[in-house]
Amino acid sequence: MQRAYTTWRRTVTVALGVLLVLGALGAAAPAYAQSDEAGTLVVSARAEIKAEPDMAVFTVGVETRGETVEEARAANAEAMQAIHARLLALGADERDLKTRNLRINAEWHYNPNDGTRTLIGYVVSHSLEVTVRDLAVLGPWIDAAVKAGANQLSGPVFGLSNSEELEMMALTEAVRKARAKADTIARAAGVFPRRVVSIHESVSTPVGGALQARAAFDAVAEVVSTPVAPGEVSVTATVTITFEI
Repeated sequence: MQRAYTTWRRTVTVALGVLLVLGALGAAAPAYAQSDEAGTLVVSARAEIKAEPDMAVFTVGVETRGETVEEARAANAEAMQAIHARLLALGADERDLKTRNLRINAEWHYNPNDGTRTLIGYVVSHSLEVTVRDLAVLGPWIDAAVKAGANQLSGPVFGLSNSEELEMMALTEAVRKARAKADTIARAAGVFPRRVVSIHESVSTPVGGALQARAAFDAVAEVVSTPVAPGEVSVTATVTITFEI
């Protein structure tokens, strides 16, 4: 009887010991799973590289009126041919002269008394985009186009003929800034960026300031040449990096 009681007591003791171990493992399991789960840290950074532009684009145009379409069109064609020829004579490449817009619109006179309208003629508008690859001739080319008959002007917009190198420089600097920011944040939080999960980037193309003008060129063309100040253009890169921590 005593031996049977002792055996039963040992069995109960072992069973209780197993339950206690299983209970301890079960309590520790959630903490282990949580520490093994990777977190993420997302940072963004921006870098800007400035440079002097080496090219520009401007648009010149002619707007003419006539009682008939043919009259307005003929006057417009004559002026545009003069502008085109003058720019070529100054050294422009045919490939750098591009028609951007050609419109023919009817022009009406509205009678507010009875609501009727009367056709009084037609308006023809024609614009030419000019790419300048030597900024030293930009002012003279604008002046020449105006003197040849242009009565509309927009631009110039300055840029870079080859911005790829600056884009790579801007991206490199943006990534460096993002990594430094991630290290600072992680160090303050007591963690460490282990690997890059994803990178998203964008690069803006350089665009400089533009001069806007329209019509009323007759007096100006005879007085002074057009001053041009290209200033600087910027290539901007932005990156967003996700790190595993």
